[in-house]
Amino acid sequence: MNKNVILEIGAEEIPSSYIAPALDQMKKFAEDMLNAAMLDHGEIRTYSTPRRLILAIDNVEEKSKDSVQEFNGPSVKAGKDANGNWTQAILGFSNKHQVKPEQLVIKETPKGQYYTYSKKIKGEKATNILAEILPAIIQKIYFPKTMIWEASGLKFARPIRTIVALYGDKVIKFSLANGAIKASNKTIGLHTLTTAPIVIKSADEYKQTLQNNCVLVDQQERKQRIISSINEVADTISAKAILDESLVNEVNNLVEYPTAVLCKFNEKYLKLPPEVLITCLKKQQKCFAVKDSTGKLTNYFINVRNGKSENLDIVRAGYEKVVVARLEDSVFFYDNDIKKSFESSLERLKGLIFQKEIGTVYEKLTRIKAVANFINEENKLNINKDTLTRVIDLSKTDLVSEMVFEYPELQGIMGRIYSKVAGESDEISNAIEQHYWPLSASGALPENILSIAVSLADKIDTVTADFAIGLEPSGSADPYGLRRMAIGIVRMIRQYLPEADFEKILDMALNALPEQIKQKDTFATAKQRLVKFFWSRIENIYENEGYKFDEVKAVIIPSQKIGLKSLGDIVKKLNTLQNLRKETSFESITTIFKRASNILNQAKKQKLNFSDSVNKDLLKEEPEQNLYNKYVEVDKELSGLLANKDYVAAINKLNDIKPYLDTFFEKVMVMCEDENVKTNRISLINYITEKFNSFVSLSSLQ
Repeated sequence: MNKNVILEIGAEEIPSSYIAPALDQMKKFAEDMLNAAMLDHGEIRTYSTPRRLILAIDNVEEKSKDSVQEFNGPSVKAGKDANGNWTQAILGFSNKHQVKPEQLVIKETPKGQYYTYSKKIKGEKATNILAEILPAIIQKIYFPKTMIWEASGLKFARPIRTIVALYGDKVIKFSLANGAIKASNKTIGLHTLTTAPIVIKSADEYKQTLQNNCVLVDQQERKQRIISSINEVADTISAKAILDESLVNEVNNLVEYPTAVLCKFNEKYLKLPPEVLITCLKKQQKCFAVKDSTGKLTNYFINVRNGKSENLDIVRAGYEKVVVARLEDSVFFYDNDIKKSFESSLERLKGLIFQKEIGTVYEKLTRIKAVANFINEENKLNINKDTLTRVIDLSKTDLVSEMVFEYPELQGIMGRIYSKVAGESDEISNAIEQHYWPLSASGALPENILSIAVSLADKIDTVTADFAIGLEPSGSADPYGLRRMAIGIVRMIRQYLPEADFEKILDMALNALPEQIKQKDTFATAKQRLVKFFWSRIENIYENEGYKFDEVKAVIIPSQKIGLKSLGDIVKKLNTLQNLRKETSFESITTIFKRASNILNQAKKQKLNFSDSVNKDLLKEEPEQNLYNKYVEVDKELSGLLANKDYVAAINKLNDIKPYLDTFFEKVMVMCEDENVKTNRISLINYITEKFNSFVSLSSLQ
């Protein structure tokens, strides 16, 4: 009879960021090991609380499958001697497997005929298999940091205190740490209530038994309880909690039995900017801010207790006392910051290091101005130069504020808030915040061209400076977030500056770097590495947006020949290509272009001296003459269409010349014996394909 399995690793409180990766590993290890052991099973699930990692396996067979293991012995030639007697090699093989030579079977293999022996292996009991698999899973889990807490040197994220391992109602017997930690059917409930052991009668009763003892092991159920509990207490004052998803997930990994507690602070703290209030409550106390029916912040907040709804007045008073202390700190920071002038903050940036080899943040501002003004003038953006300079001067001043020192995630936001307090315009204040956008690879872009210019200049300076000193990403490592930054740069350029010459901007940014950086060996190849890096990011962006990889290649390859220019054209070409691929006739067009590409590649291998110049006098046969004349006619129209970026009409011109290409390939021998004629025919093919390949590489399509 199949039975369910439960494994619970009971530990001291595990860091919340460790939990999800650990569960993924446990599930994968279990699947791999059970399959390797040929032990059939049903669904594998994982659960977690801050103090336990749980593996649940449904419908595990009582024993593994019977199997046959085949052993290869000596070759038939080596099995008997000249007199027909068994050799020592075959006798040794037979004795090893405790069979007679006559019982061996001859089997045909790629190397010839060999003697083999097949041994039937009976299935192993599930409890025996699990007694080996489960401790192996525990010891294989990787954590960024581990602890050693006992003499054997066992490593885990936090000290393991209990292990529950059950097959149905039977304990799976194993131990860790030289027997110091033994698997059993006993665990601990909510640690704030009791340390008395709880007996789990069977794997089927595990979840309910823990719930009866104030532990919700299913993280999804617990998350829903957190949300509903918060909403319930907010409803009591006709308000709404701000349910930040990341905070909900963090709290979910901090509690085993959530109970929401409605708390309150003095209304005087509402003078703080809403962003400061929300961040203070979230970061310092893992609390949820509360807003009224109009969306305005109230002086209420909600904390989530790990335990029952008992003695809530005492719990509430404790939460409120701590929160008030944190809010007092924030008021102190805010009041101090608004007393300081922007000029004094700008001066302090001279002592704030951006990167030790590159210089200070103040020096970075000088480069940002140079790049931003270049972007403005080169692309005729008509941004007021004084406004642009003012935004850049103020853009980093909040980095030396007390509030941002305490809450780094508020950089940019505090810049906007403090500039508004100082009387700056909405245009300037918003640009100060938005020059950090996008905050993630898919985050919102700055909302106007002023913010775009400053954001681009800032990010381009950072990326070029890091490449100039050899700090580009390597493999999966990207400690400075340059890939995310590059994706933001590309997204902004293609949307707001689709015709921009991006390589010119890179040249400008590299030229603006300090002279000592230009003397480095890494600077000499920085431009080449940057261009390659950005093309890679462009490919990733479009593939992630749903375009097929061969479509992206087909457009990127010709685009690379002209450099990082007119990035807005790429999406136009991709959309054109994507739509045309849906037409039935398009496949035959790509097929014939692949044939043309293969001929050209073959000619290159043979080192034939062809070009895109055709000698009309060497066009001997009618099909090649007709093809040439038709293409000359099409080429005139094609040049105009490409100049106007009418890519749909340009690609459709393929239909005009396809019949002529078909006839040419059918009736003309390209690789003929006459070298001059052969080279001319290859040049004709090159002449035709080169123009189309200048905007889309049809031979790259699969």
